[in-house]
Parts: sequence; structure tokens; C-alpha cells
Amino acid sequence: MNKELIINAEEQEVKIALLEEGKLLELHRDVFNEQFSVGDIYLGIVKKILYGLNAAIIDIGHSKGAFLHYNDLGFQIDKMLDIIYTHKKFLSNKLEKKEDKNSINKILRPGQKILVQISKEPISNKGPKLTAKICISGRHLILIPFSEKIYISKKIKNTNLLERMRLLSYIKKIKPNEFGIIIRTASYKKKENVLNEEMVFLIEKWQKILGSIMKPPPVRVLRERSKTSCLLRDTFNDDFKSIYCNNNFIYQEIHSYLSFIAPEKINIIKYYKDNIPIFEKYGIEKQIKIFLGKNVPLENGAYLIIEHTEALHVIDVNSGMNNNMKKNCTESERMNNIFQINLLAATEIARQLRLRDMGGIIVVDFIDMYEPIQRKKLYEHLKEKMKNDRAKHKILPPNKFGLVQFTRHRVRPELNINNQEKDYPIDYIHRLELIIESTIRNKNHKGIQLHIHSFISAYLKKGFPSIQQKWFFKYKKWIKIIPKDSFGYNDYQLINKKNEIIYSSIT
Repeated sequence: MNKELIINAEEQEVKIALLEEGKLLELHRDVFNEQFSVGDIYLGIVKKILYGLNAAIIDIGHSKGAFLHYNDLGFQIDKMLDIIYTHKKFLSNKLEKKEDKNSINKILRPGQKILVQISKEPISNKGPKLTAKICISGRHLILIPFSEKIYISKKIKNTNLLERMRLLSYIKKIKPNEFGIIIRTASYKKKENVLNEEMVFLIEKWQKILGSIMKPPPVRVLRERSKTSCLLRDTFNDDFKSIYCNNNFIYQEIHSYLSFIAPEKINIIKYYKDNIPIFEKYGIEKQIKIFLGKNVPLENGAYLIIEHTEALHVIDVNSGMNNNMKKNCTESERMNNIFQINLLAATEIARQLRLRDMGGIIVVDFIDMYEPIQRKKLYEHLKEKMKNDRAKHKILPPNKFGLVQFTRHRVRPELNINNQEKDYPIDYIHRLELIIESTIRNKNHKGIQLHIHSFISAYLKKGFPSIQQKWFFKYKKWIKIIPKDSFGYNDYQLINKKNEIIYSSIT
């Protein structure tokens, strides 16, 4: 699949859009001088112990305090504390009774220094979530201090057994003692000198961290790369065909980083100089307006309704109309039509989760299907579409009520685009255009008419070139617009030459 990265640098932040086949797949924000990003490593100080939760609040400079659970201490915590504190006497009580370490208060105490890494950014009224299992990420390898284990990507396991053995053998030779390694998918078929150079680079990073632990806490001892570099580090592959950036400094940064991880691909980086805003040029603003609202249209005229709470998200699949149905259609045809709507909805839901970075519990109410085979196919289709989602997730089969439930791990605040009512008319037109474009692609429909409220009709015909005329230039088809005073502002119908309703917002 063709992927594009569009980077829009503004005064206070950088917006990064990942497109796949022209469709907006991910949207990230990188705020200048932002602290407390996932991957940042801090030397913190234990503020208090939460005995009931078996956790601790760590002061890393955030106003809310950061949360560290006992399960996130890791087996290497003794070695870490031993490095931070050279006074063996201070640790002697803790080290004597190893069997009595199932509670965090047996390991940590208020006022103690500890090295931690942010695993989840501050969300809502919660502070950052921390882990003491320190990992330093590279393009091909991830370094784990105080460990001895070597892990390898499952994708490499399943792809080539000989390559897996080659990588494991070489990493065992070059890995220093007391360091664990995760071999990432990107290391597949990489030359040994490339892996060795990255190993040295990651160890040097760790040495710099150790050089900072004498500073008074709280202090950040390692900052993660920019979100742009992290995205390239974690996702860049041969599918990327172009990278556009409107800021010279970021352009140079990307050029430098890409020349390090993939020098053969630096020609895909382009510095954008056009006067048209870069997100407008590549249709990203339009997609944000269409696909990040409460109602998300699908190409066949159906739509999703997405409702949010802090920990629960409910997605309802709505056919939107009794359309796409031939007159006197059989029950089999009707059920197949519903099945096709659900498949399209599942594809869009997988995209929406990545686009909005939705986390917690997600409940999807698909249109009812009575055939077990169709329900199973829908479940398999949803799992297939979620395969490329890097966030940890678990999907359950449809229950007896036809609901599909799954969980998804979120590490950053959910993307919240405020589509205000003042933008409503143009948003509505964008959504309507999506339906018209889908209809025109279906060559079975001739002589398309749009029946719509009189005010909206006047808006579409106003000016030169009008929106109606722009549609003609774009699609090479004339869409006849029929005003209907009896329609509500949100109502519309698409009718073909045979006077059959193709799409309708009126249920």
C-alpha cells in the first residue's frame, strides 16, 4: 500500500498526518517544548506509597504526580537502585528478605530516588503512568538495561527461520553483559555492521543516562525523539512513497534521520513551499471535518455514530436509510446487503480507532445478522483490519446481543478535534460529496438527482463556479438539484433516472 507522511509545522505545534492510499489513517500532534511524552526517562523521587493499590506516586515534575504500580517495577529494580545508591547499607534491609517483596512498600519508600520511564502520557485529570522497566528504542533494536534476555519480533519468527537464527546468533555475540535486547521487525535481513552500530549508539545513550543520575531529582535524563522521528523509526518501510514538510528545520531533521535509517529513500522527502496550506493541498483538513465528528459517513450511505466517555466508547452502525435495496428484494438479498454494510463499517472502525487513538473498552453495535456464518466472517474481517494497529488490543466474538466488544491500549490522550457548529455547512457538503462520489463510481446509476432542502439547494447553486458546477468539472456528471421545502436541513435523497431512491438520509 502507498503511504504518505504530511507534516504541517505551525507556531506552537507540529501536526503529522499519515495517509494510506490517500485516506487519513493517523493524526499526531507534537507540541513544542512539551514534557512528559511516552518514552521519556526521568530520575524521580518517591512521593508517597499507595498501600491499597500496591503502587507509588513518583514526583517527576508533573503537577498531578506520576503513577507507578508494583507490577511495573520489574525484576531489575534491585540493580537499578544499587546503581543510584552507592550506600549498600541503605539497601541491606531490602535485599535480605527477598521472599517478602510482593508489596511495593518493601522495595520503595518516600524520599527515595528512582529511574522511571513514561509509559502513558497524562490523560484527563490523571498524571503520567510510569514503568521502571527501562527500554531504549532504536530502529532495529531495543536495549533493556539490567536484563540478559533476547527477544525477537514474532513477524520475523513467522517469516524466515534461518533469518531468525542468524539475528539471534549475531546479537548473542555482540550483546554486553547485563543488557537485554529486543530484535525489531526492521532488523530483518539487515547487515551485521548496521546492527552493531545501533547497539553501540544505544549503549552510549544509556551511559549518558548514568552520567545524569547524580543530578537532584526530579529531572529528565533522556528525551524521546520528536514524534515525527519516532513515527518513522517505528513504521517506516517500503510502502512510504513520499514525505512532505512545510518547515525547513524539520525537513533537515527528517532528511538527516532518514539518511541514517534508510539512505536509499531520502529522495522521497520533499520541502513544501506552496502558498496553499499543506493540509488543504493534500485534502487532510477535509478528511478531518468529515471523519472526526460524532457521525462518520461510509461510502455506501450508511454511517457510524461514535459516543465517548473517559473509559468506554460506543459505536453504532446505522444503515441510514432503506436504500441500496431493489424493490421486492428477497430476504437473502436483504441480509447480504446488511452484511456488506457491516463489513464496510468494520473497515472504517479499525481506521477510526487509530485515527482518534481511542482506548479502553470499545463496544460496537453492528446491524443485526442472523446467519452465524456471516457473524463469524465479520469477526474475522475486523480482526484482519486491526492487524496493522500497533496498539495492544483484544477483540471478542459477537455476543448473543450482536455486540462486538474489545479493548485497546492507549498511551496518549485521545485525539479531540473540535468541529464547531460554525463549520457545519461546509462539513455537511463534504459528507454529501462523499456519498455523491460513491454513487458516481457505481456505473449502474444514470441521471442522478439530488433532492434536498431549499436553503441547501440555493447554497449549492450559488456563485460561479457554484458547488454544483464544481461537481460537474470534477466528476464529468451533471447532478440535478431539486429543492424540497418539506425536507429538514439534514435530509436528502439521491434518485436515479428510473426514479429509484439510491441513498436517503430519511429513515
